[in-house]
Amino acid sequence: MQFVRGHVGKDVNVMMDAHMGNNPSLVWDTGTAIAVAKALEPFGLFFFEEPLHYTDPWGYSELCRATSLPIAGGECLTASYEWRVFAECDAFDIAQPDASFLGGMGEFMKVAMMFASRGKGIATHAWGAGASLMQNVHCGFAAPNTRILEIAPAYGGLHRDIINGSLTIKDGYVLPPDRPGLGVVLTDEIKRRYPSVPGSGEFNSVPGHILKD
Repeated sequence: MQFVRGHVGKDVNVMMDAHMGNNPSLVWDTGTAIAVAKALEPFGLFFFEEPLHYTDPWGYSELCRATSLPIAGGECLTASYEWRVFAECDAFDIAQPDASFLGGMGEFMKVAMMFASRGKGIATHAWGAGASLMQNVHCGFAAPNTRILEIAPAYGGLHRDIINGSLTIKDGYVLPPDRPGLGVVLTDEIKRRYPSVPGSGEFNSVPGHILKD
């Protein structure tokens, strides 16, 4: 992290993802997460993501109290009642809801307001195709406590073609969408170009991404 901060300078927001949230076979305990967070404090991170597993909201709460580093997480949590446990524990400084996982934009906004009422922020999670991305962008602009929007760094066809110009980024900032609805376009040609392939989803083994028990 010292190299990264030295390379980008002090004025660039940097986050770190520990990837502990959805991998039960490789997780830190709370003491380890606290030690890592303490070591990262001097580098002024924007947030530290997923330092613990999502079966441990109490560990997240302890971690948040133990470090000045903003702790983020929640991208794999689902309905608002599940999020409520984490909100009431003050388990995240920055929650990362995803409308696609939550069951829609209404559920997203419930979660956003849970954390807003406790003085906590949100950072949208949007690691899906175009429609998933756009509903999270809209939610991010609607929520009063949004800190940052997640945008895929390299578009695939199911981003580019479905969004069809509805997402505008200028000087590193996402501009508010101005098209009706989500602004996505799904034509018969797009459906023919990208047919559904059974077993090709994120949570299935595919070449280059083999899931293990």
